[in-house]
Amino acid sequence: MGIIDNIANFFRPQKEEKRHVNYFTTLNQTQNYSQDNALTFTAVWAAIRLLSESISCLPLSVYKKEKNGDKTELTEDPVCYLLKYRPNTYQNKVTFLEKIMTDLLLDGNSYVQIVRNRNGRPVELLPLKYANMNTILKDNRLFYHNEQVNMTMDSEDVLHFKLITDEDGYTGLSPIEQCKRAIAWGLDLEKYGKSFFENGAKLSGVLESDRSLSTEAIERLRVSFNDNYSKLKGANQTAVLEEGLKYKPIQISPDQAQWLNSRQFSIEEVCRIFNLPPHLLKDLSKSSFNNIEMQSQEFVSYTLMPYLQRIELEMNIKLFRKTEVGKKYVKFNVNGLLRGNIKDRAEFYNKMINSGVMSVNEVRAKEELNRVESGDKHITQMNMTTLEKIGTDASN
Repeated sequence: MGIIDNIANFFRPQKEEKRHVNYFTTLNQTQNYSQDNALTFTAVWAAIRLLSESISCLPLSVYKKEKNGDKTELTEDPVCYLLKYRPNTYQNKVTFLEKIMTDLLLDGNSYVQIVRNRNGRPVELLPLKYANMNTILKDNRLFYHNEQVNMTMDSEDVLHFKLITDEDGYTGLSPIEQCKRAIAWGLDLEKYGKSFFENGAKLSGVLESDRSLSTEAIERLRVSFNDNYSKLKGANQTAVLEEGLKYKPIQISPDQAQWLNSRQFSIEEVCRIFNLPPHLLKDLSKSSFNNIEMQSQEFVSYTLMPYLQRIELEMNIKLFRKTEVGKKYVKFNVNGLLRGNIKDRAEFYNKMINSGVMSVNEVRAKEELNRVESGDKHITQMNMTTLEKIGTDASN
Protein backbone atom coordinates (compact mmCIF):
# COMPACT_ATOMS: atom_id res chain seq x y z
CA MET A 1 0.00 0.00 0.00
CA GLY A 2 1.47 3.38 -1.01
CA ILE A 3 1.71 6.47 1.06
CA ILE A 4 -1.22 8.08 -0.81
CA ASP A 5 -3.52 5.22 0.20
CA ASN A 6 -2.22 5.36 3.75
CA ILE A 7 -2.95 9.06 4.04
CA ALA A 8 -6.41 8.60 2.56
CA ASN A 9 -7.27 5.97 5.17
CA PHE A 10 -6.27 8.25 8.02
CA PHE A 11 -9.28 10.55 7.72
CA ARG A 12 -12.53 9.92 9.52
CA PRO A 13 -15.71 12.01 9.44
CA GLN A 14 -15.48 13.97 12.67
CA LYS A 15 -16.08 17.51 13.81
CA GLU A 16 -13.93 19.79 11.70
CA GLU A 17 -11.17 21.68 13.50
CA LYS A 18 -7.77 22.84 12.34
CA ARG A 19 -5.02 20.73 13.91
CA HIS A 20 -1.25 20.46 13.46
CA VAL A 21 0.98 17.41 13.63
CA ASN A 22 4.56 18.33 14.55
CA TYR A 23 7.26 15.92 13.45
CA PHE A 24 10.06 17.46 15.47
CA THR A 25 10.80 15.28 18.47
CA THR A 26 12.94 16.81 21.18
CA LEU A 27 15.65 14.68 22.76
CA ASN A 28 14.85 13.11 26.07
CA GLN A 29 17.36 13.07 28.88
CA THR A 30 20.05 10.45 28.36
CA GLN A 31 18.71 7.10 29.47
CA ASN A 32 20.57 4.55 31.63
CA TYR A 33 23.30 7.02 32.53
CA SER A 34 26.44 5.39 33.92
CA GLN A 35 30.14 6.00 34.26
CA ASP A 36 30.75 3.76 31.27
CA ASN A 37 28.67 5.80 28.83
CA ALA A 38 30.19 8.98 30.29
CA LEU A 39 33.41 7.77 28.64
CA THR A 40 31.65 7.86 25.27
CA PHE A 41 31.54 11.65 25.56
CA THR A 42 34.70 12.77 23.77
CA ALA A 43 35.47 15.61 26.17
CA VAL A 44 35.28 13.29 29.20
CA TRP A 45 37.41 10.66 27.46
CA ALA A 46 40.02 13.29 26.51
CA ALA A 47 40.11 14.71 30.05
CA ILE A 48 40.57 11.32 31.72
CA ARG A 49 43.12 10.25 29.14
CA LEU A 50 45.08 13.50 29.55
CA LEU A 51 45.26 13.29 33.34
CA SER A 52 46.00 9.56 33.40
CA GLU A 53 48.75 9.70 30.80
CA SER A 54 50.30 12.88 32.21
CA ILE A 55 50.75 11.37 35.66
CA SER A 56 51.63 7.83 34.56
CA CYS A 57 54.50 9.11 32.41
CA LEU A 58 56.11 11.20 35.17
CA PRO A 59 59.34 9.80 36.65
CA LEU A 60 58.64 8.19 40.04
CA SER A 61 61.45 7.29 42.43
CA VAL A 62 62.13 6.31 46.04
CA TYR A 63 64.49 8.53 48.05
CA LYS A 64 66.17 8.43 51.42
CA LYS A 65 66.68 11.63 53.37
CA GLU A 66 70.16 11.89 54.87
CA LYS A 67 70.92 13.59 58.17
CA ASN A 68 72.54 16.56 56.43
CA GLY A 69 69.45 17.11 54.30
CA ASP A 70 70.74 15.46 51.15
CA LYS A 71 68.62 12.92 49.37
CA THR A 72 69.77 9.63 47.91
CA GLU A 73 67.80 7.72 45.31
CA LEU A 74 67.30 4.11 46.42
CA THR A 75 67.56 2.31 43.11
CA GLU A 76 67.98 -1.10 44.78
CA ASP A 77 65.04 -0.76 47.15
CA PRO A 78 62.23 -3.33 46.48
CA VAL A 79 59.61 -0.58 46.62
CA CYS A 80 61.54 1.37 43.98
CA TYR A 81 61.41 -1.60 41.60
CA LEU A 82 57.65 -1.97 42.12
CA LEU A 83 56.88 1.70 41.49
CA LYS A 84 59.44 2.43 38.80
CA TYR A 85 59.20 -0.69 36.69
CA ARG A 86 56.82 -3.54 37.50
CA PRO A 87 54.25 -3.37 40.33
CA ASN A 88 52.84 -6.82 39.50
CA THR A 89 53.18 -9.65 36.99
CA TYR A 90 50.77 -8.23 34.41
CA GLN A 91 51.32 -4.46 34.55
CA ASN A 92 54.15 -2.02 34.15
CA LYS A 93 54.49 1.30 35.93
CA VAL A 94 52.59 3.27 33.24
CA THR A 95 49.52 1.02 33.02
CA PHE A 96 49.47 0.70 36.81
CA LEU A 97 49.29 4.45 37.38
CA GLU A 98 46.80 4.86 34.53
CA LYS A 99 44.52 2.39 36.28
CA ILE A 100 44.80 4.32 39.55
CA MET A 101 44.02 7.63 37.86
CA THR A 102 41.15 6.27 35.77
CA ASP A 103 39.47 4.81 38.85
CA LEU A 104 39.98 8.08 40.72
CA LEU A 105 38.47 10.17 37.95
CA LEU A 106 35.51 7.86 37.39
CA ASP A 107 34.62 6.74 40.90
CA GLY A 108 36.57 9.09 43.16
CA ASN A 109 38.26 6.05 44.74
CA SER A 110 41.06 3.71 43.71
CA TYR A 111 42.14 0.61 45.63
CA VAL A 112 45.42 -1.31 45.44
CA GLN A 113 46.19 -4.40 47.52
CA ILE A 114 49.69 -4.56 49.03
CA VAL A 115 51.04 -8.11 48.96
CA ARG A 116 53.83 -8.52 51.52
CA ASN A 117 56.44 -11.18 52.22
CA ARG A 118 57.17 -12.72 55.62
CA ASN A 119 59.24 -9.71 56.59
CA GLY A 120 56.38 -7.35 55.84
CA ARG A 121 58.06 -5.89 52.75
CA PRO A 122 55.80 -5.15 49.74
CA VAL A 123 56.45 -7.60 46.91
CA GLU A 124 53.44 -6.89 44.69
CA LEU A 125 50.81 -4.19 44.16
CA LEU A 126 47.48 -5.46 42.81
CA PRO A 127 44.81 -3.01 41.58
CA LEU A 128 41.30 -3.84 42.78
CA LYS A 129 37.97 -3.13 41.12
CA TYR A 130 36.32 -0.26 42.96
CA ALA A 131 32.86 -1.73 42.33
CA ASN A 132 33.81 -4.76 44.49
CA MET A 133 35.18 -2.80 47.44
CA ASN A 134 33.36 -1.85 50.63
CA THR A 135 34.99 0.36 53.26
CA ILE A 136 34.21 -0.49 56.89
CA LEU A 137 34.98 1.72 59.88
CA LYS A 138 35.17 -0.22 63.15
CA ASP A 139 36.69 1.00 66.41
CA ASN A 140 38.19 3.96 64.54
CA ARG A 141 40.04 1.62 62.17
CA LEU A 142 39.39 1.13 58.48
CA PHE A 143 38.93 -2.24 56.86
CA TYR A 144 38.31 -3.06 53.21
CA HIS A 145 36.10 -5.93 52.10
CA ASN A 146 36.54 -7.36 48.61
CA GLU A 147 33.18 -8.86 47.64
CA GLN A 148 34.64 -10.62 44.61
CA VAL A 149 36.78 -12.94 46.73
CA ASN A 150 34.96 -12.39 50.05
CA MET A 151 38.08 -11.16 51.84
CA THR A 152 38.51 -8.41 54.42
CA MET A 153 41.83 -6.54 54.56
CA ASP A 154 43.35 -4.17 57.06
CA SER A 155 43.83 -0.59 55.90
CA GLU A 156 47.61 -1.01 56.15
CA ASP A 157 47.43 -3.55 53.33
CA VAL A 158 45.37 -1.39 50.96
CA LEU A 159 46.41 1.76 49.16
CA HIS A 160 43.23 3.82 49.09
CA PHE A 161 43.52 6.87 46.85
CA LYS A 162 40.51 9.16 47.04
CA LEU A 163 39.30 12.57 45.91
CA ILE A 164 37.17 14.96 47.97
CA THR A 165 35.52 12.75 50.56
CA ASP A 166 31.89 12.17 51.38
CA GLU A 167 30.43 13.18 54.73
CA ASP A 168 31.97 10.05 56.27
CA GLY A 169 35.46 11.44 55.66
CA TYR A 170 36.98 8.32 54.12
CA THR A 171 35.03 7.64 50.90
CA GLY A 172 35.80 9.72 47.82
CA LEU A 173 33.09 11.39 45.76
CA SER A 174 32.87 10.53 42.09
CA PRO A 175 33.21 13.62 39.85
CA ILE A 176 31.28 11.77 37.14
CA GLU A 177 28.39 11.01 39.48
CA GLN A 178 28.33 14.44 41.10
CA CYS A 179 28.27 16.21 37.72
CA LYS A 180 26.25 13.66 35.77
CA ARG A 181 23.65 16.20 34.64
CA ALA A 182 26.25 18.34 32.90
CA ILE A 183 27.82 15.27 31.26
CA ALA A 184 24.42 13.87 30.30
CA TRP A 185 23.61 17.22 28.68
CA GLY A 186 26.75 16.93 26.56
CA LEU A 187 25.78 13.39 25.57
CA ASP A 188 22.32 14.63 24.59
CA LEU A 189 23.89 17.27 22.37
CA GLU A 190 25.84 14.56 20.56
CA LYS A 191 22.68 12.50 20.23
CA TYR A 192 20.86 15.53 18.86
CA GLY A 193 23.56 16.18 16.25
CA LYS A 194 23.47 12.55 15.14
CA SER A 195 19.68 12.67 14.82
CA PHE A 196 19.86 15.99 12.96
CA PHE A 197 22.06 14.66 10.16
CA GLU A 198 20.38 11.26 10.03
CA ASN A 199 17.09 13.01 9.32
CA GLY A 200 18.21 14.86 6.22
CA ALA A 201 19.67 17.81 8.13
CA LYS A 202 16.18 19.26 8.69
CA LEU A 203 15.20 19.99 12.24
CA SER A 204 11.42 19.64 11.95
CA GLY A 205 8.30 20.23 9.96
CA VAL A 206 4.54 20.17 10.38
CA LEU A 207 1.76 18.46 8.46
CA GLU A 208 -1.27 20.69 8.53
CA SER A 209 -4.85 19.64 7.85
CA ASP A 210 -8.28 21.27 8.10
CA ARG A 211 -9.74 17.97 9.23
CA SER A 212 -9.56 16.28 12.61
CA LEU A 213 -7.39 13.20 12.95
CA SER A 214 -7.71 10.45 15.50
CA THR A 215 -4.79 9.57 17.74
CA GLU A 216 -4.28 6.32 15.81
CA ALA A 217 -4.31 8.19 12.51
CA ILE A 218 -1.76 10.72 13.78
CA GLU A 219 0.64 7.98 14.84
CA ARG A 220 0.26 6.04 11.58
CA LEU A 221 0.80 9.23 9.58
CA ARG A 222 3.89 10.10 11.62
CA VAL A 223 5.48 6.67 11.04
CA SER A 224 4.61 6.58 7.36
CA PHE A 225 5.85 10.09 6.61
CA ASN A 226 9.07 9.70 8.61
CA ASP A 227 9.88 6.35 7.00
CA ASN A 228 9.55 7.77 3.51
CA TYR A 229 10.83 11.33 3.78
CA SER A 230 12.57 12.18 7.05
CA LYS A 231 15.66 10.00 6.65
CA LEU A 232 18.76 11.14 4.83
CA LYS A 233 18.07 8.73 1.96
CA GLY A 234 14.71 10.42 1.35
CA ALA A 235 15.90 13.99 1.71
CA ASN A 236 15.58 14.78 -2.03
CA GLN A 237 12.38 12.87 -2.75
CA THR A 238 9.09 14.57 -3.60
CA ALA A 239 6.29 14.20 -1.08
CA VAL A 240 2.83 13.47 -2.46
CA LEU A 241 -0.01 14.72 -0.25
CA GLU A 242 -3.77 14.81 -0.76
CA GLU A 243 -7.01 15.42 1.10
CA GLY A 244 -5.90 18.98 1.89
CA LEU A 245 -2.81 17.87 3.79
CA LYS A 246 -0.05 20.51 3.73
CA TYR A 247 3.59 20.23 4.75
CA LYS A 248 5.30 23.29 6.23
CA PRO A 249 9.01 22.95 7.04
CA ILE A 250 10.55 24.90 9.90
CA GLN A 251 13.80 26.42 8.75
CA ILE A 252 16.13 26.50 11.76
CA SER A 253 19.85 25.98 11.24
CA PRO A 254 22.07 24.41 13.91
CA ASP A 255 23.85 27.73 14.38
CA GLN A 256 20.53 29.55 14.88
CA ALA A 257 19.56 26.95 17.45
CA GLN A 258 22.86 27.64 19.31
CA TRP A 259 23.83 24.00 18.85
CA LEU A 260 27.46 24.73 18.03
CA ASN A 261 27.76 27.14 20.94
CA SER A 262 26.21 24.56 23.23
CA ARG A 263 28.73 21.97 22.08
CA GLN A 264 31.57 24.32 22.94
CA PHE A 265 30.03 25.09 26.32
CA SER A 266 29.74 21.35 27.07
CA ILE A 267 33.54 21.12 26.65
CA GLU A 268 33.98 24.02 29.05
CA GLU A 269 31.79 22.18 31.54
CA VAL A 270 34.08 19.14 31.42
CA CYS A 271 37.12 21.41 31.86
CA ARG A 272 35.41 22.86 34.92
CA ILE A 273 34.72 19.40 36.36
CA PHE A 274 38.32 18.19 36.01
CA ASN A 275 39.96 21.61 36.53
CA LEU A 276 41.64 21.64 33.10
CA PRO A 277 42.69 24.55 30.89
CA PRO A 278 40.38 24.45 27.83
CA HIS A 279 43.26 24.40 25.33
CA LEU A 280 44.31 20.97 26.63
CA LEU A 281 40.97 19.61 25.36
CA LYS A 282 41.63 21.28 21.99
CA ASP A 283 39.35 24.25 22.69
CA LEU A 284 41.49 27.17 21.51
CA SER A 285 38.69 29.72 21.30
CA LYS A 286 40.00 31.67 24.31
CA SER A 287 43.69 30.82 24.05
CA SER A 288 46.56 32.84 22.66
CA PHE A 289 50.31 32.49 22.32
CA ASN A 290 50.76 34.64 25.42
CA ASN A 291 48.50 32.77 27.83
CA ILE A 292 48.99 29.11 26.83
CA GLU A 293 52.35 28.87 28.63
CA MET A 294 50.83 30.29 31.80
CA GLN A 295 47.86 27.92 31.54
CA SER A 296 50.26 25.00 31.15
CA GLN A 297 52.02 26.12 34.33
CA GLU A 298 48.66 26.29 36.10
CA PHE A 299 47.88 22.78 34.84
CA VAL A 300 50.89 21.45 36.76
CA SER A 301 50.38 23.58 39.88
CA TYR A 302 46.62 23.44 40.32
CA THR A 303 45.53 20.31 38.46
CA LEU A 304 48.28 17.69 38.67
CA MET A 305 49.85 18.54 42.03
CA PRO A 306 46.77 17.65 44.15
CA TYR A 307 46.66 14.20 42.53
CA LEU A 308 50.41 13.72 42.97
CA GLN A 309 50.24 14.72 46.63
CA ARG A 310 47.43 12.24 47.27
CA ILE A 311 49.31 9.38 45.63
CA GLU A 312 52.67 10.20 47.24
CA LEU A 313 51.27 10.57 50.75
CA GLU A 314 49.32 7.30 50.67
CA MET A 315 52.37 5.42 49.36
CA ASN A 316 54.72 7.04 51.87
CA ILE A 317 52.53 6.00 54.79
CA LYS A 318 51.84 2.39 53.78
CA LEU A 319 54.73 1.16 51.62
CA PHE A 320 57.42 1.72 54.26
CA ARG A 321 57.81 0.53 57.81
CA LYS A 322 56.75 2.93 60.52
CA THR A 323 60.38 3.49 61.50
CA GLU A 324 61.14 4.45 57.89
CA VAL A 325 58.28 6.89 57.39
CA GLY A 326 59.77 10.36 56.94
CA LYS A 327 63.19 8.93 56.15
CA LYS A 328 62.21 7.13 52.96
CA TYR A 329 59.70 8.67 50.61
CA VAL A 330 58.18 8.42 47.14
CA LYS A 331 58.28 11.44 44.88
CA PHE A 332 57.21 12.34 41.35
CA ASN A 333 59.50 14.54 39.29
CA VAL A 334 57.48 17.23 37.49
CA ASN A 335 60.46 19.16 36.14
CA GLY A 336 59.87 17.68 32.69
CA LEU A 337 56.48 19.40 32.52
CA LEU A 338 58.03 22.74 33.47
CA ARG A 339 60.75 22.85 30.84
CA GLY A 340 58.98 25.58 28.94
CA ASN A 341 59.34 27.82 32.00
CA ILE A 342 63.03 27.18 32.79
CA LYS A 343 64.08 30.66 31.64
CA ASP A 344 61.75 32.36 34.11
CA ARG A 345 62.86 30.06 36.93
CA ALA A 346 66.54 30.71 36.18
CA GLU A 347 66.01 34.46 36.26
CA PHE A 348 64.11 34.21 39.54
CA TYR A 349 66.79 32.06 41.21
CA ASN A 350 69.52 34.38 39.94
CA LYS A 351 67.83 37.37 41.57
CA MET A 352 67.27 35.48 44.82
CA ILE A 353 70.93 34.42 45.03
CA ASN A 354 72.37 37.80 44.06
CA SER A 355 70.21 39.59 46.62
CA GLY A 356 71.17 37.15 49.38
CA VAL A 357 67.61 35.89 49.91
CA MET A 358 68.44 32.28 48.96
CA SER A 359 71.63 30.23 49.05
CA VAL A 360 72.89 28.01 46.24
CA ASN A 361 71.92 24.88 48.17
CA GLU A 362 68.40 26.19 48.77
CA VAL A 363 67.99 26.65 45.03
CA ARG A 364 69.43 23.18 44.33
CA ALA A 365 67.01 21.65 46.83
CA LYS A 366 64.06 23.14 44.96
CA GLU A 367 65.42 21.60 41.75
CA GLU A 368 65.83 18.17 43.39
CA LEU A 369 69.63 18.46 43.27
CA ASN A 370 72.09 17.52 46.00
CA ARG A 371 73.97 20.07 48.06
CA VAL A 372 77.39 21.37 47.10
CA GLU A 373 80.27 22.35 49.36
CA SER A 374 80.03 25.95 50.63
CA GLY A 375 76.60 26.19 49.06
CA ASP A 376 74.93 27.26 52.30
CA LYS A 377 76.55 30.69 52.31
CA HIS A 378 74.40 33.66 51.35
CA ILE A 379 76.15 36.00 48.93
CA THR A 380 75.50 39.43 47.53
CA GLN A 381 77.02 41.69 44.89
CA MET A 382 80.20 43.58 45.86
CA ASN A 383 79.06 46.94 44.48
CA MET A 384 76.11 47.20 46.83
CA THR A 385 76.67 49.33 49.98
CA THR A 386 75.14 52.23 51.93
CA LEU A 387 75.64 55.90 51.11
CA GLU A 388 77.53 56.49 54.38
CA LYS A 389 80.19 53.93 53.46
CA ILE A 390 80.96 55.29 50.00
CA GLY A 391 84.70 56.04 49.91
CA THR A 392 85.27 54.66 53.42
CA ASP A 393 86.66 51.31 52.31
CA ALA A 394 88.88 52.93 49.68
CA SER A 395 90.46 55.36 52.20
CA ASN A 396 91.21 52.54 54.61
